[in-house]
Amino acid sequence: MRTGIIDAYGNYEDVLRDIRRFTSLAHGSDVLTKALLGNYALLDRGRPLEDLRNSIFRTALARNSRCPLCERAQVCALDHFLPKNHFPEYSILADNLIPVCERCNRLKGDECDRADGLLMFHAYFDEFPDIEILFAEINIGNTVSISYSLRHSDKIDNFTFGRVERQFKILGLFDFYQMEAVAELTDQIDLYDETYDSFGDSGLRSTLGALARGAERKGINHWKAALYRALSRNTEFCSGGYRKLLVTGS
Repeated sequence: MRTGIIDAYGNYEDVLRDIRRFTSLAHGSDVLTKALLGNYALLDRGRPLEDLRNSIFRTALARNSRCPLCERAQVCALDHFLPKNHFPEYSILADNLIPVCERCNRLKGDECDRADGLLMFHAYFDEFPDIEILFAEINIGNTVSISYSLRHSDKIDNFTFGRVERQFKILGLFDFYQMEAVAELTDQIDLYDETYDSFGDSGLRSTLGALARGAERKGINHWKAALYRALSRNTEFCSGGYRKLLVTGS
């Protein structure tokens, strides 16, 4: 059994590349599944693998304390990228333990598309597309409304784009980003006022463009980057329409 687990660890990246070709080491054995799942408790405080858990969190906090799935909330839980209920042999493999926020950990759950192989993006092994595919749309009526969408690019293959779509659907990222965007803009309205009063619409557009470029350092498809790009291109918003942020829609 020890040899089998070592082999499984060695195959981990191959499983990520095409999960459709693999079955769990414990497939068909409830006894082995239970035994392997029991290993996860070894990561608890005071147990033999507590240092491993602490090391994973320390590394995450040193790099970026934000959740790699939503890019917003702080990490506070360990997600099994390949769910331990499907692949219990990876229940304590460090590469399979991803620090995430409580919300994303709950929504992802045991998600594992073995039929189509459309896994979500792995924080350690995958790079999210660096081609602009996330867009924010700004509509100004009685108030300012914001919505997000994905647009396919011919520079991205269909399989990769399908993975992006699946991740956004499972984690409810369109609605989540919309709520975060409203809060972001409301918090910044004094900056918009000061900039618009001093430099007019061109000054506000320039400021929004700078904010977009700053956010793009986190990735061209970061939700703030998409938001500020859209705002900088919206003539009505830059011409004073931003003040409707403070109007409560009926």
